[in-house]
Amino acid sequence: MTTATLKRPESRTPAAPAVRDSNITIVSAATLALALALTATIRAIQGPFQKEPEKAVSLTAVLFLAIIAAGPVFYLLRMRRKARPQTVALLFLAGSALVLLATYFFRIVGYVFFPADILIWSESDFVNDILKFSHGYPLYTSPLNHDSFTYVPGSQLLTYMLAWLAGKGGSIPAYRVIQVVYTAVAAFVASLCCRRILRLAWPDLRLAGNWLWNGFIYALLFLVATNNVTNRFTHNLHGDALAQLATVVAFYLLLLYIEKRSAVFLAAMVFIVPAGWFVKQSLLIWGGLYGAFLLVWGRNWKRFAVFALAVGGAFAGALGLCYAIWGQPFIYWTITLMAHHAILPLRSFQHVLDTWPYYVAGLLGGVVVLRGSKHSALWGAWLVWLGLIAAETYTSGIAWMLNHIGPGCLIAAVWFLAGLASVWDRLTSLSLTPVREDWVRMGAATATVALAFSGMGLVRIPMRPLSDDAHRYVAEIEAQFSGQPARNVLLDVGTWVYARNGVIMGDRAPCICEEGYSAMGDRSVILAHLAAKRYSKILVRGLHSNDFWYENSLWPKPTGLRQAILRNYRETGRIRAVEPPTNEKDRLEDPYLSGEITILEPRSDSGGM
Repeated sequence: MTTATLKRPESRTPAAPAVRDSNITIVSAATLALALALTATIRAIQGPFQKEPEKAVSLTAVLFLAIIAAGPVFYLLRMRRKARPQTVALLFLAGSALVLLATYFFRIVGYVFFPADILIWSESDFVNDILKFSHGYPLYTSPLNHDSFTYVPGSQLLTYMLAWLAGKGGSIPAYRVIQVVYTAVAAFVASLCCRRILRLAWPDLRLAGNWLWNGFIYALLFLVATNNVTNRFTHNLHGDALAQLATVVAFYLLLLYIEKRSAVFLAAMVFIVPAGWFVKQSLLIWGGLYGAFLLVWGRNWKRFAVFALAVGGAFAGALGLCYAIWGQPFIYWTITLMAHHAILPLRSFQHVLDTWPYYVAGLLGGVVVLRGSKHSALWGAWLVWLGLIAAETYTSGIAWMLNHIGPGCLIAAVWFLAGLASVWDRLTSLSLTPVREDWVRMGAATATVALAFSGMGLVRIPMRPLSDDAHRYVAEIEAQFSGQPARNVLLDVGTWVYARNGVIMGDRAPCICEEGYSAMGDRSVILAHLAAKRYSKILVRGLHSNDFWYENSLWPKPTGLRQAILRNYRETGRIRAVEPPTNEKDRLEDPYLSGEITILEPRSDSGGM
């Protein structure tokens, strides 16, 4: 490699003034506001054509094409021969990212404001934790009760506090809006990470301060933070959104420490480890990642020793506090049970293949950024990301979902965008007047980046994915509770009806499903409740299917719950499944939770099935 290859690229794009760090917030907020305004416009356009989805999408496509073309056309008409291909390309990519972000918001509106907590498997337990906390009931109780969550409560508690401060403490849609806010902040911190990497590697690069560039990277990072491959549930009630925010904050603290070597940032790194663990157990990995970095690149054994002791003590303190509050049930639900979830390496390898665009993006972006950097510690930051996403991919072998890998994918996009910025102007010649080859090279590069959007799961069709029939489904469930105490009706999944009545309900399907998957648990209490006909009505999904959450055919050991239900209760009716919207295959985000519900009432005797 020649010396000339290592020279830092200088931005030669004169189209936009530099933006200081203090103004990045304004650029990001403006980008978000434009996307939300465009979302409102899409809703207005499609409103009269709800029964004609193809026509609605076609009209929206015309709007999108006009928006994407407007920037480049206006710039070309204004600059004429002085136009730079870099700026035209950036205007095109920024417009594309903006319409994709608006499309995302358009698609999730119906989900976010859906009144029932049945969109995905975790929502029922998430709301149940908030309900218990608001009524002073222990978050973690005896496994016999089957009313606890397998995740630590950080996301649930913070979400409730923010909703309560906004005067919406009992609103399920408000809880989902807060998840979107977590994601918006995560995208903003990720954009700061990108700028910090460029500052460390290429301090003379003016593109990092370009307002158009910063608007583009915020929109793109928001799309990555909500991508269809690994982050499709970040607007739902799960710890994913806050866990992603905590992860990108942890990475940003590492970059700040690389630049400043300050004890203040080291202390913040100590704090983020137990704080992240309180959001999601897997974030404890940051203690090991930080420790490995300090050991290799810290250049100070004393600081490494202090950090290791401090993190160990902080985590022990956090764990001890949780044990003091909730006792052994906390250990059972959040550690023991989770530790019995088997990781299948073959499934983990499949997830590598599923997420390959992000591995490629992070690897190539890192190589480009680091090729001339004088900060050797940036190599450590890049390897920290690689270790993080590899660990996330391995642990994702617990199940088929890819949401465990979401934070690593967001940081991969940070490296990709940093690498793209560092070579952007190098894609054209040094001449002041671009030649034909410059336009061809930039056109090819722009097309490559735009096509990568689809591989990364950023492209969605602007259609309503939630049909009105989903609200009929919710209303029919609620009707089954009419005229009797809510505690007398057992609904397998969904807490919203119980929350309205202040009832903490046990014998829930998600808890039993977690235990059944891990071949653990004692079902004696729920079996006794069924034998005694404790419930006046039972509402369950998939009663006669292999995927029944009380008795799954794939579990290592049978629970006997299906037989107990049918032995003591008779089928008296059904609530039909949600009809999907036109041209959409999904009914809700988790089709199982929108499936047919069997209504059962006690038998007059204990006769057979």
